Amino acid sequence: MKLRLKSILIYCLWFIFVALLALPSLAQTEEDCLTCHDEALRKNIEGSIHGAAGLSCLDCHQDLRGVKEFPHAEKLEPARCESCHSDLLPEWQKSIHSRTASLGFGPVRCFDCHGGHEVKPKTDPDSKVYPLNLPQTCERCHLGQVTTPRGQDFIRQYQGSIHFRALEKAGLTISANCSHCHGSHDILSIEDPASKTSRRQIIHTCGQCHVGIERDYLEGVHGKDYVKGIKDVPVCIDCHQEHNILSPLDTRSSVYATRIAGVCSRCHDDQAIARQYGLLTARYKTYAETYHGTASRYGDIRVANCASCHGYHDIRPSSDPKSSIHPANIPQTCGRCHPGASRRFAEGKVHLMPDQVEIPKYRVSYLVKTIYIALIVVIISAFLLFIAADLGRRLLGGQRHG
Repeated sequence: MKLRLKSILIYCLWFIFVALLALPSLAQTEEDCLTCHDEALRKNIEGSIHGAAGLSCLDCHQDLRGVKEFPHAEKLEPARCESCHSDLLPEWQKSIHSRTASLGFGPVRCFDCHGGHEVKPKTDPDSKVYPLNLPQTCERCHLGQVTTPRGQDFIRQYQGSIHFRALEKAGLTISANCSHCHGSHDILSIEDPASKTSRRQIIHTCGQCHVGIERDYLEGVHGKDYVKGIKDVPVCIDCHQEHNILSPLDTRSSVYATRIAGVCSRCHDDQAIARQYGLLTARYKTYAETYHGTASRYGDIRVANCASCHGYHDIRPSSDPKSSIHPANIPQTCGRCHPGASRRFAEGKVHLMPDQVEIPKYRVSYLVKTIYIALIVVIISAFLLFIAADLGRRLLGGQRHG
């Protein structure tokens, strides 16, 4: 009896041992998958960040676990990337990409941006989210199936911007691309106050790269109002635009020398804004009537414009001792174009209103301006008369000769 029990026990142990040896052959392996899927798939996986990490097909295609009959279903469930990347899931769930279905667009999934089997680290030049490749990745949808109130031409403007040229032409990977301004997994609607491109955040978004400019802006009169939460204060995109940001030396740029006055006047000649915040009006009109304004309208880029006198980003009120238009600093400001300008030279008021003409301090400036304009008219008229007389003499001489 004991011998029989011993034999049974040995047979059971042997059976268990054989079964354990057979288990690996029953489990699905990478080789099993690649018996159907081609060699290109193998290369993509081996060259990907997932392949380098040693992940198997079943780590991503979890709905294939336990499947014994092959070929498997043609349509598989999307890979559940959050099973490994759970730290990124909360950001994505708050993003506008997680709500595309409710907005009437198709779903946005991880592989739309990162790729499928060929996912590579963002530092790899072949990665779809590498800085040089990211604009093209985003444009696949935003110049295709996605329509916005401002149209696809608004998206396409980025391709002509100074940021894109630095990225595409010069290969500067630090130049601003889509993710620098909009974020990556946490992209929010521009109407969301927490969005990186909202008016409330745009200064700090641009300041990621333009640190010195952000500092100057926040120290200026516009920046101080921005910190107070005043919604009408100009921010980066009001002067430089959004996607269509061009070099100040580009004649098409909104901040080109001859265009600056028009940009500033959008706020400073707005009657509603002037009344609400107690600003002086007719800034553009009074500038345009000066020699500077007239020359600028005719395309002179060397003549003084708003920024030449008031500054660019660190614009300060005239009462601020650091302001370029503070009485003590005006000779130096004017001296940039007029070397040797004295304090008396700089006493003339630029934005002279009609009711200020009778003020003794400004009367001389007004008379000088009037005489200067009259002199220009006389000289030009004399030239025109001379040309007309010379042309008449030539015509009469030609007739006599004939």
